[in-house]
Amino acid sequence: SGIKEQIIMELENELKEALAQSKALNAQVAQEYKERITEGKLTKDENPVSHFCAYFLPYNPITKQVLFGHHKKSGKWLSPGGHIDRSESLLETLNREIHEELGVRSFFEKRPDPFLLTITPIDRDPRKCRKHFDVWHLMKTDGKDFNIDMSEYYDIKWLSIPEARQITTDAANQAALDFLVETGL
Repeated sequence: SGIKEQIIMELENELKEALAQSKALNAQVAQEYKERITEGKLTKDENPVSHFCAYFLPYNPITKQVLFGHHKKSGKWLSPGGHIDRSESLLETLNREIHEELGVRSFFEKRPDPFLLTITPIDRDPRKCRKHFDVWHLMKTDGKDFNIDMSEYYDIKWLSIPEARQITTDAANQAALDFLVETGL
């Protein structure tokens, strides 16, 4: 039980750090993040209605393209990511999701600073999920070592930022694209 509590506190501290580090955050989102962290039970296992997720935006700085997939569950074009599982740190979640979705093991040696925090209402989950608190990380890559698991996607492709803007209707993914444009990456 002591180890479990330590892991939970580590995740809470990581999320508080992410909140402090993220520059692309409005006051309302910041307040909702603070309240949700204080509430506890941060993972989908602990709270299936409202929980935290780690997203990573695969970005090729040479071609200036992002990797988006037409996600089967949501029906939307999105960048990859997923729920934080019980007893996982953000780094563990990122590396697990990158491995599951893109076939690359241990991409990040240490957790990169998040570039964005978003809150996404969920409307297509037949179960209980209603809200994601998304912690976004930039994944600079050329994608050459990807072995993509297509079981979660109808299609997946590299797109220019304008192409990605046209194809995604998801506000959080639009905000992630805005970040790339605003920072000139």
